[in-house]
Amino acid sequence: MSKVKSFQLIILAMIVLFIMFPFIGQASTPEVTKEIGPDRIIIKLENELKKNEMPVVGFMHDVHTKAVGDKCTACHVEEKGSVVFKFKRTQKKASMELYHNECVACHKEKKSAKDSFRPLTAECRACHVGREARTSLWEQIKFDKSLHSIHERSAQIKGMESSGEDNCSRCHHQYNEKTKETFFTRGQEEACIYCHKSETKNDIRSIRQASHDSCVKCHQSFKAQNISAGPVRCAGCHDVQMQKQIKIAIDITRLKRNQPDVVVLTGWKNGSKKEKGFMNAVAFNHKFHEEKTVSCKACHHETLKKCSDCHTPGGGDVNGGFVSLEKAMHTMDTNQSCLGCHKEATRAKECAGCHFNAPIEAKNPASCKTCHSLTSGLLETMTSENAAKQALHDLDTRYQAVFVDKIPEEVIIGILSKDYKPSVFPHRKVVQTIIKKVESNEMAKSFHGDQAQLCVGCHHNSPKTLEPPKCASCHSKTGPDADDRPGLKGAYHGQCITCHQKMEVETVLATDCVKCHEEKK
Repeated sequence: MSKVKSFQLIILAMIVLFIMFPFIGQASTPEVTKEIGPDRIIIKLENELKKNEMPVVGFMHDVHTKAVGDKCTACHVEEKGSVVFKFKRTQKKASMELYHNECVACHKEKKSAKDSFRPLTAECRACHVGREARTSLWEQIKFDKSLHSIHERSAQIKGMESSGEDNCSRCHHQYNEKTKETFFTRGQEEACIYCHKSETKNDIRSIRQASHDSCVKCHQSFKAQNISAGPVRCAGCHDVQMQKQIKIAIDITRLKRNQPDVVVLTGWKNGSKKEKGFMNAVAFNHKFHEEKTVSCKACHHETLKKCSDCHTPGGGDVNGGFVSLEKAMHTMDTNQSCLGCHKEATRAKECAGCHFNAPIEAKNPASCKTCHSLTSGLLETMTSENAAKQALHDLDTRYQAVFVDKIPEEVIIGILSKDYKPSVFPHRKVVQTIIKKVESNEMAKSFHGDQAQLCVGCHHNSPKTLEPPKCASCHSKTGPDADDRPGLKGAYHGQCITCHQKMEVETVLATDCVKCHEEKK
């Protein structure tokens, strides 16, 4: 009996100790601190790890840059006055011996100088942690129109041409396969990513390597001359907080590429004669869309050629991925198509209140005519540019306002009047608010030719009219119906509450029932 009691006392004592000191027994296990930053570089020598090989190395670049006092030549060699972005070499391939000898030698030097140092030869796992062992805050920097404008206006950045007209030739170039040299052709400038892909392919440097070789080298050369320049550390470009501090250009200049202000989009072989089975041509306001997008890649995803050069009407071109011109313009699941981009725009809070229940349809006759408004007859009487301008002018001026007295001021909703006072819906006030939002948006004005069309936002299955049928004509008081239509109560709540949520209405919160349903005394 005494042995049992002793055993129970020991167990009880252990429980008390673990409760009071929960980390007993863990002190001997060092805590692995995750290195978090935007400067983590993966170092690997082969595409795939072979059996018994160590995992890849996660190298923190900015940490080492600070350790050597921003002296790039501590790890990189110079060639023709520029730093080569390869570790301790120019052309030769990296090897395990090169990294081990150079890195460990520096660590030993730091240790002997009683400075902070990192692992030595026997501490393999301190560096070889693998791809997933540590996290990174690296964020791709977007070289948008603002950054482009800042570089274009810079008095320090000189072009490669003797004319000195602008500095476009400093960065933009094409490649001559025969001479293995780059050259510049004015009017043929394209984004770097069109040639330099995410990975090196066919001896064309990756976008990462090309950007570092061009951008960082330029920044470094300016800093060496005590000229104000962009970042040279990883965090300067790839840290989210640092990106927020990048200067935003005011009055961004339009990109120079001989692009048209307006253009006619059509699949006709003959630019002016409509072919059988084709829709009317589209008058596309190119300049307007330029102003609304971050870069040309918003639409021109593989090249700056015309869409029809790759996406043919029949869809038989390998360069277009065998995607026809029609599908390229109307596919709903990509922002690089017209309809896909327009669909994304309707998710903005100013539009979502109506569009959440009235999604864009790929074949909506009313919407089709908004874009396909350029007839072959008009194209035959004037130039393509003038015909497109005329069609766009007609589109801008077709918007018709509805007289205020045609809009009911209030609508009384009494479906819950048994328990609450009837709800007074300020109909005219709501409609006028929506109208103001539409009139402040050029795209919305184009697709809502008159204010009567706005009624369809709430009266979603009704024809366009200023006197749409009441909700009760489709939604019964005893619903839901057999075809899954919600009942009248569900329809009101689904429409009103969701609209308030989508449009972020703060004056009447979606959960504030009393604002609409005042209790009877």
